[in-house]
Amino acid sequence: MNRNIKDFTIGVLASLSATFLTTYAVNIILFGKTINLSGFFNLILDYKFLFYWMLFLIFIIIIRWFIRKQIFNLQTPFPMIIGLGGHYELEFEGEAYGFKWKVYANPKRRNNYTDEILDINVGKVEGPYCKNDYRKMQNTRTYFGRYKYKCPKCGYKRFLLKDSWTLKCDIEDDLEAEYREKLKSNKQNIR
Repeated sequence: MNRNIKDFTIGVLASLSATFLTTYAVNIILFGKTINLSGFFNLILDYKFLFYWMLFLIFIIIIRWFIRKQIFNLQTPFPMIIGLGGHYELEFEGEAYGFKWKVYANPKRRNNYTDEILDINVGKVEGPYCKNDYRKMQNTRTYFGRYKYKCPKCGYKRFLLKDSWTLKCDIEDDLEAEYREKLKSNKQNIR
């Protein structure tokens, strides 16, 4: 679909440009006019329909570029160094953003007396998986830059402004913040 829209846009723009330029070239040859600004404006007024189509397509291309740039600015940058994790003590399965996720973590701190986990460090997030049949979602981009996630088996679709790396980083941050919030509320209940 994305490729079809792109091909259509390029084809129409090329056709309209070629029609406009050949018409202007024929007018110059037939009437022996020199290329001047007033003659060019008169030609635009004579062929408004072609000119408006070209302006519309250029407007769509500029809007597409602007939207894709804004979506790109929402993404979390990739790290320069990636650590290789080994064994994780905690394993969670959860649902967020309309997908299933698998999260691996290690405790940062434990209570010395009760061995209760006080804080966690999320090491790895796997996903996104389909919420219906737990298959890995396929990730593509739409024409205007959004991210389309689709299950290859059941056809479940979801459109988001974030790529899978940004979603994973958000889930890591959400889980760690949730643990800190839970610890904070436990301290307030004790007092």
